[in-house]
Amino acid sequence: MKYQFEKYTKGNIVQIGIDAELIEKEIEEAYYDLKSAENSINDGNYKWAIVQSYYSMFHAFRGLLFSRGYREKSHTGLKFAIKSIFVDSGIMNNGTFLSFDFAMKAREEADYSYTYDEKLARNIIESNKTLISEVENLF
Repeated sequence: MKYQFEKYTKGNIVQIGIDAELIEKEIEEAYYDLKSAENSINDGNYKWAIVQSYYSMFHAFRGLLFSRGYREKSHTGLKFAIKSIFVDSGIMNNGTFLSFDFAMKAREEADYSYTYDEKLARNIIESNKTLISEVENLF
């Protein structure tokens, strides 16, 4: 994974100054998208629950990456950066990372292959809650 991170740092992952307001905004967006996912699942809209839950995870991880002075320019770049900086170094549980990776694939399946159901949506929302909690503990 380190090779992939190094590959992505060439223009796709850049160093930035640490901005507490930007980090807070990402966490706020993570909670907003989580709430939206919960509302969608309650309305029986499982596709959007998956999509919104993935974006909630994305924003939580983005805030975490910002807290270390990096910014990604792609979803895949974020994935490689989180794995390299937090998981490979033992700061974050690999299971949390795998939940994000699974949600990323489920979001793509929901969007492009129209594959989704209630059970999948509920599982991703629960994984999302765990992910946000772990991310907040790393600040």
